[in-house]
Amino acid sequence: MVALLSPLESDQARAIAAISDQLQLPVGQVGEVYRKEFDRLSVQARITTYLTVLTMRNVRSILAGAGKHAALR
Repeated sequence: MVALLSPLESDQARAIAAISDQLQLPVGQVGEVYRKEFDRLSVQARITTYLTVLTMRNVRSILAGAGKHAALR
């Protein structure tokens, strides 16, 4: 049985895959951070049109920052 994704879920799946490819990190790790950040942002979002874009930016920053801090330790 094939589950159909909503347009939002499809956008999120593409965003997670893109970040995973860009940062060379596992999809599962990126997905976990992405979902937490999306949920955090969506609580206060009045207009959700750009929520995926904002989430992508924040997730890239979070994961890239985590890598830099880990390298410094």
